[in-house]
Parts: sequence; structure tokens; C-alpha cells
Amino acid sequence: MENQFIKSFEIAGDGEVGDIVSKDRKKARGKLKVGVLPLSWFEWWPMYPESGLRESILADSDRFVERMQEKFGDKYDLVIPNEHIDTLNKAYDVGEYFKREGIDAIIIDESTYITDFIPIQAIDALPDIPVILFVTQASDNLWDTMCNTDVIRYEGLVGNTQLAGAFKKMGRKYRAVVGSLEDEEAFAEIGKHLSALQLISDLKYMDIGFVGHTFRGMYDIEVDKTKIKGVFGPNVLYLDVTHLIDIWNALSEDEISAYVEQIKCELPYKFEGIDEEDVRKSVSLGLAVRKLIAKFGIDGLTLLGQHHVEVATRASADLSFYCAENDGCMTSHEGDLANLVMKYILNHISGDLPVFLEWSAFDIKTDTLLLTHHGVVDPKIHAADQNKCRVTPSPEKWDFTGHGMSVEYMSKSGKVTLACLIDAKDGWKLLLSGGECLELPQAPSFAPQFRFKHESLSVKNYLKQIIEEGVAHHVCLVYGDYREDLKLWAQYTGLNIVEI
Repeated sequence: MENQFIKSFEIAGDGEVGDIVSKDRKKARGKLKVGVLPLSWFEWWPMYPESGLRESILADSDRFVERMQEKFGDKYDLVIPNEHIDTLNKAYDVGEYFKREGIDAIIIDESTYITDFIPIQAIDALPDIPVILFVTQASDNLWDTMCNTDVIRYEGLVGNTQLAGAFKKMGRKYRAVVGSLEDEEAFAEIGKHLSALQLISDLKYMDIGFVGHTFRGMYDIEVDKTKIKGVFGPNVLYLDVTHLIDIWNALSEDEISAYVEQIKCELPYKFEGIDEEDVRKSVSLGLAVRKLIAKFGIDGLTLLGQHHVEVATRASADLSFYCAENDGCMTSHEGDLANLVMKYILNHISGDLPVFLEWSAFDIKTDTLLLTHHGVVDPKIHAADQNKCRVTPSPEKWDFTGHGMSVEYMSKSGKVTLACLIDAKDGWKLLLSGGECLELPQAPSFAPQFRFKHESLSVKNYLKQIIEEGVAHHVCLVYGDYREDLKLWAQYTGLNIVEI
């Protein structure tokens, strides 16, 4: 009987392969493990035993733990000691406990003043994990009749400044969040830190499918996949065009016809300038892309249409990007790995669908930039007026026969964030801008149209700064202002941040 060996994804059919982590394993990963460390100090207890000081301080510690559970217990795996930590021995024990549990980050709450060597002892066993100091107290405000024991209860700030000073001298990295136990914004800020750390973890398990190569002549977006892995975390799988073509050739007429009907229901707009054969060809390629994504369990796809996939299939790839993103797989065009990672990050932070665009043209009378690209971007999410959306020929006629298939619309108005990752000579940088999209008249250009206005700069000034900074010709857009979230993630990742 012939031995059945596991094969590489390059040559294997369906089922398990030897060189891709399976989707079920990635889904089964545990949540981010967060060590919750409430601290108090044994020296206070014998000083005022009848005052209720100890009870008040320990109640503040318990309240911190309760609030963490209320806010984050469903999102993260909170690792909490089963006793109050107020001595060096207990700090040693909790450090060993956290080490055994394999926590990914630690949040330190000093409920009162405590000497710096106690929290330092706790994290000695955890040399590389992120540390967040929650500089907190029981309430927002003080009162005029505070006695000495009230001040002792509230002076965690003394311990936090002392600990921060020690960390700086030691070169130990940390982050700080300031706010009382009743401060909703402070807990929201803690949540942003944890979300950034979860994103960093998730990126390490992201698999990107790369069909084709970077479009020739685009030196600005040429990226080494090792640098993508080393800095951001994702794995890049080079998929041969034959992987896609084999799936495409195996499609039955019945499943293509069923998907044509599904697409027509999803895009219930006027079809202009294309025929049923254009639709069938575009939809069949989109269906093959969906099956490719499912087969390899990838989370992102960069696909070179143009003189590559579109040559092999003679079909427009524009609809394929819509089909992929409908299945939750982020996409980019022309081999742009960096901005595919950027889209994944924006999707994680916002919960919305980002858009992959080019800096296309500027307009003085409206003081706006036109941002657009070939490739269908979901009009149900981004179009200003569903009644004006049109299904049209593809805007760029590459190596396909017929007319292709695109969706034309003007984007909705609203605050937006522009972001892109740039592989610069002196290291990676994150470029950020804030502004808004304006709803302007829709041009018959066969493509989605986003009209960006910077929050403070004129379009000419903005473009001058963008060009002088040195950017890639692609950029990502998402509705909402997520600059602070992105900067926090970039700081944890060690990127240079350029905000224009």
C-alpha cells in the first residue's frame, strides 16, 4: 500500500497541508492574556488599625478588578491573583503565577503608595511583556475635609511617579493611563491599549495570498516579505496563477449561474454598457477567487490583474476584490503588501471596511483630492446615493476581452482617516491624515470616487507636504477618526509616525 504523505500547499489538493497553519487552529487561539495586578502596602496596616484605612484601600483594589472584568472580561483572558498583593513575597508569587499563565501584558494598579521594589519584583519574571501603569484613585475629585488617612488612601500617584522614575532609569518600557476608578474615558483608553496589543498578536497569524507579483515599474511598493513578517507579523504565501486557474477551470455552469444571480441581488443597480457575457466572466473569476481564499485559509489577498490574471482568464478582475471582501478577506491591487497589511489594521481598529485607493487628481474649486482605483469597492457600505450607483464597464481596459465589470458611485460624506505604511530608507513609517469626504457630483468614470478634503490644509499645501515627505502611490481610507488608535499601535510596533 502506497504511503500517504502530507504535501505542500503548492501541490496538494484539498485538506491538510504541511506548510500552512489551518484556519481552525487560528480560530482556536486563545484571547490576549492580560495580567491584572492590584497593589497595596503592608506598612500602612498597623499605622491606623481602627480607622478603616485598610478596608478602604482593599475595597479600591477590588473595585479596580471588578471594573476590569466589567469592561474587558468578555474580550480578553484576564489573569487575576486570588489575594491582595501587599508584600514582596506576594509580589514574587504573583510574578511566578503570571509567568506560568503566559500573560501577554500586565496592568498595574497601585491603590495607594507602595514602594517601587514590590511591583518591580512582580515583573522580574516577565521581562519582555508590555506594562501599563494605571495611575488611578477612588474618585475624580478630592474634598476639603480630607484627613491624613484619606490622603494616604489617595496617594497612589506618589508610588506611580516613583515606579515610572525607576523604570526610566532601568530602561524598562511602559505606558501610562491616568484617571480615577469612576473615569469612563480612562477605561476606554485601557481598552485601546489592549486592542492594539491584540492586533499585534493577530497580525502574527495573518496569512496573505500573493497572486502574481508587484506590477512592473512600481518600485515604491516593492516590499521584502521577510520585512513584512519581521516588523508586522503576517506570513506571505506566493500563490501561482495556476492555483487560481485550476479552480476557475473546474467551475460548473450551474454554480456560475447561481453566483451571477446572487451578485445581481447584491448589486441591484442599473447595468449600463456591459452584456451578460461580461457579467458571467467577471463573476466566474470572482467565484474562483473566493474558492482560492477558502482553500488556503488566507486572511488577505493581493492580486495582480493587468498583464497576469486577466491575461490568463481574459476576464476583468475588478469584481474579484468585492467578492473577496464580502467573505471577510482584505484585498489590495498590484502586489501592494504593505497597504494590504494597512487595510487589515484599519479593519481591526474600526470594525468597518477600509478602501484601497490611489492619489488620483486635485480640484481647486472644491479644494479636494480625487481618490480612486480600479476594482469594485462595496457600494452598499460606501456609496452616497444607492439610486445613482451604476454597474458599468471596467475603467481600465487591460488584457481581457469584452467590457469587464465595475461599479461606479460617489462616496458618502463623513470624517475619514487616510493611512499608509511606507518602507522608507530609514525604516518603516506610518503616514496619517485626517479630514472628510465630500459628496460631490458623480462623474461617469466607471469607478468608485472618493473626494477627500484635509481638515486644515489646502489641497495644494497638503499635496506638497505629502510629496515632499515621500509616499507610495497607494493609500487606504476608512470612515471615522482613528489616528490616535493607529499611533498607539505604531508606538508599540516601533514605527516612525508622520502625521500631515
